[in-house]
Amino acid sequence: MRYIINNSTDPYFNMAFDEWCLEHIDVSEPVFYLWRNRPSVIIGLNQDAAQEVNLKYLEEHGILLARRVTGGGAVYHDLQNLNYTIIGKGVDTTPFVEALRSLGLDAEQTGRNDIFVDGKKVSGYARRVWKDRTIVHGTLMYDVDIDTLTEVLSTPGSKLVSKGIASVRSRVANLKEYLPQFKSLDELQARLHSILAGSDTRIVLSPSDLAQIRELSDSKFSTPEWLYREVAPNHLHNESVTTFAE
Repeated sequence: MRYIINNSTDPYFNMAFDEWCLEHIDVSEPVFYLWRNRPSVIIGLNQDAAQEVNLKYLEEHGILLARRVTGGGAVYHDLQNLNYTIIGKGVDTTPFVEALRSLGLDAEQTGRNDIFVDGKKVSGYARRVWKDRTIVHGTLMYDVDIDTLTEVLSTPGSKLVSKGIASVRSRVANLKEYLPQFKSLDELQARLHSILAGSDTRIVLSPSDLAQIRELSDSKFSTPEWLYREVAPNHLHNESVTTFAE
């Protein structure tokens, strides 16, 4: 599969990167890229940040808040979490699931936009259709800080609290324990990239392309108007339940 390299760990730039690539790159064939975010909480398009995220904890611990353009629940990212994006016509997560299986994992895709290994959730994903093209993006927990995850998503009345933190902990897993052959997430990322890319070609974005993405990050994705935008009441609490992944 054709690929792009995105080494940014800025969640605002990366949200803009997804939107720009969806709307501008050639999708005659699917394209993918793997990426990471510094500690941040990413909320779904139609979520109310104050109701879904412990904003005080974020402020006290220097964790960023970002909003994506796909639905789903609030999620926690850190540098031990790997994100993937696939863009094309009618694409889904099948290539990523098959890549995990090639590593010896019993990866299973469910109907709730989740990927399970050994009965535990290791990934979740969301999609958006724009004109004749689709973006699907998600995460993969490698060695994510579960304590911080539960703190940032624990608010009075939140789904995380109502379901019970202990219950959530028992249903999610980091892949580090299942993949002892990899010494780090860097090694795992390199291997997954090799599997997904094969011998296909890299798409290199021009300085002008990157400048457009940065402008989109500055003018939209990092602004208070976008992060704390008003959400119609009928959209609240209608997102799919997820605790850590898109």
